Amino acid sequence: MIQLLFILLLVPLGAGGLLLLFSGVSQQRSARWIALGGSLVALALSLQLAADYRALQAEQGASASDSPINPRVEYRRVWEIIGDTSTPEAAADAIKLEFHFGLDGVSVVMIVLTTLLTVACVLCSWEAINERESEFYAALLILQSGVIGVFCAFDAVLFYVFFEFTLIPLFFMIAIWGGPQRRYAAVKFFLYTLAGSLVTLLGLITLITYAAKGGLTSPCSLPELAGWYKAHPMPFELQVATFLALSVGFLIKVPVFPFHTWLPLAHVEAPTAGSVLLAGVLLKLGTYGFLRFCLPMLPDACLTIGMPAAAILSIVGIVYGSLCALIQRDVKKLVAYSSVAHLGFCILGLFALNVEGITGGVLQMINHGLSTGALFLIVGMFYERYHTRMMDDLGGLANRLPLMAAIMVFVSMASVGLPGLNGFPGEMLSLAGMFKRNPYYAAAAATGLVLGAWYLLSMLQWVFFGQLKEPAVHDHDHGHHAPIRDISLRELAAVIPLAAACLWIGVKPQPLIDVIRPDVEAVAKLYEGRTPIEVKALAVAEAQSPERQEQ
Repeated sequence: MIQLLFILLLVPLGAGGLLLLFSGVSQQRSARWIALGGSLVALALSLQLAADYRALQAEQGASASDSPINPRVEYRRVWEIIGDTSTPEAAADAIKLEFHFGLDGVSVVMIVLTTLLTVACVLCSWEAINERESEFYAALLILQSGVIGVFCAFDAVLFYVFFEFTLIPLFFMIAIWGGPQRRYAAVKFFLYTLAGSLVTLLGLITLITYAAKGGLTSPCSLPELAGWYKAHPMPFELQVATFLALSVGFLIKVPVFPFHTWLPLAHVEAPTAGSVLLAGVLLKLGTYGFLRFCLPMLPDACLTIGMPAAAILSIVGIVYGSLCALIQRDVKKLVAYSSVAHLGFCILGLFALNVEGITGGVLQMINHGLSTGALFLIVGMFYERYHTRMMDDLGGLANRLPLMAAIMVFVSMASVGLPGLNGFPGEMLSLAGMFKRNPYYAAAAATGLVLGAWYLLSMLQWVFFGQLKEPAVHDHDHGHHAPIRDISLRELAAVIPLAAACLWIGVKPQPLIDVIRPDVEAVAKLYEGRTPIEVKALAVAEAQSPERQEQ
């Protein structure tokens, strides 16, 4: 399986490199076929990887590892760069370069989501991108490879390298192929997220150096690092400081209110493919970072500081994002603000710190990628036809585009959380988990369900129903009205797999839950039977101990 993982990582990277090599060739239109071929191969490899992983999971059963992070498939290679390695004592002080890739249940499902959305992005860009196509598709595929690298990296340094690398191709996608304010949006996105990531780097350095000083010989390996911190927890004050440093970059990446200000403009100015990947997978890198570092390695800080702070920020983000979406007249900006609200449920679930909540948070990561990705695809489709996204210019489009309207209603219902569709199990589990932790937080967050239905149903009623209202669209000749066609087969091929996945997860979420459950339970065990009051009392006792006062 590890060979399959390496091939999956290299296929989009190789296809992107090939496109860059031929970027100066006049036959630019062939770039789309190379991109489609590379993305389809990556999707097939990811599906095979998921099937093999599920079979391995069934064969191995419960993990015997005591670490909260336990990849079932992994490859490790360590090189001593500087230092004497002749004795074990000297080798422990040598500077090492570690290469640690692997797979667990969460990373597998996120990789499949990434490859599925990339195919949809290639198809939706087929007619929308008409200049510098080779460079565009190269950036798209290289971005895919970087995201896959984040999800399969089980080394802290490697994780951070891929985490930052994903900024570069998306920056160029927005800055070159975006809307009128594309350069401002790209620079704001890049600087905002880069600044947060630099603070997160301080937190990672603290995690690594503290464990190294404590005697851990492989402090960059996430499984070993998480296992070591389970047995040797940081002092409470240092945990809190490290948690805050890590959280800055992750909260900006999600983004959570009030760190969200870069997101609406980036979505509005990005090409459709950029918006789909940004909403579908790149925003999940922040929640994934919490799941990989904060929850398994800093349990005291997560329970005492993280849970209430994350819950309050999530609730404010859910309500604020929903109200902002409600007043938008630009459909794409409406969907962008809906991401702030939906990802609030994701953070809420993760910081419930129990099996139900964390499971719901991970499901919401996947569900948001599917439903919001599909919404951005359809917004891009009718923008290609009418060259506007303003609701004041549109109305009754179901009369002209009945199939597109039907799919838009379907994915909107999935985004709302209609029972039987994918949004329902993720949101309900997130709320159920937080209800066990604090019912008042759960009740406040539940208002987002009503607000979500309000703004999405209002958008549907305004744009697709009622009296037909559409701007004049002219052809290139003498200003005659160009015919408006309903959704094409190519566009159906992009959006139908996402809609089918929404239905499958909504009707039968258990197979997906079974894949991620062992990894969720390993993290949730750290919080069983513990309360914030007990943790704070122990922290006070530790601070007042004679040994600590002597230090």
